[in-house]
Amino acid sequence: MPESTAGPWIRRRTTRIGIVLLVCLIWSVTANRWSAKGCDAIPQSYVLAVTHFGAPGHYEGCEDEPGGPQYTDDYDG
Repeated sequence: MPESTAGPWIRRRTTRIGIVLLVCLIWSVTANRWSAKGCDAIPQSYVLAVTHFGAPGHYEGCEDEPGGPQYTDDYDG
């Protein structure tokens, strides 16, 4: 019986969707760790997760400043 040409296309698409969902999950978990360090959830923690290539270090976080929380690498919380 000949194999349908839709089979490989569906598998490739499913794989791509799975990879995108995994990346979004990792990005959200990392952003949540920034939020736990005092950063605004959206968009600040998501931006920091990308610009700092992951979760915050021990001395990284956000402190309250006029105009909203600001990133600092001298976080004491």
